[in-house]
Amino acid sequence: MRRPAGPYTGLGVSSNWNRGVAAALLAAQLLWADGNSWNKIRYGGGTVAAKVNPYDWNTTLTVTPDAIRLVFGGRTAVVILPLHVTALSYGQEAHRRVADMVALSVVFVNPLVLFGILHKSKNHFVGIEFKGDDGKPGAVLLEADKGNYKAILQALETVTGKPVQTVQKTP
Repeated sequence: MRRPAGPYTGLGVSSNWNRGVAAALLAAQLLWADGNSWNKIRYGGGTVAAKVNPYDWNTTLTVTPDAIRLVFGGRTAVVILPLHVTALSYGQEAHRRVADMVALSVVFVNPLVLFGILHKSKNHFVGIEFKGDDGKPGAVLLEADKGNYKAILQALETVTGKPVQTVQKTP
């Protein structure tokens, strides 16, 4: 005689486990298939010579397993291979690291870019450091929206294999 499935029989456990595995596989498939794209991002500065309005959220970031693509204001596009990414950072650490890269860069375009990088705020800044096709170091500082910065960090960590560096808070 078969026992009916109920809340205390233990028969529903594998069903919940299967749902969890299916959800994880679906999330992985979405990440790896077409990539993730966000358009509510602001370019905060870096070594990329892109002319953007500092008040417009007009930068698009697309992350796929093959490339990290940034389109600034619909005009300037930069493609970074995930293998060329040397570091990822978040928050004040992103400010500091990208400012260091800009200050050391020969490609430094505008001192106002550096000025914008050095101020303190509670915004969600994401820094991406990379080696360009010519082997020179580069960096971009992106300001993400409060609703998408966690997904952006997770996608970048996944495709690059690099941990996101943050400033440790002191008590």
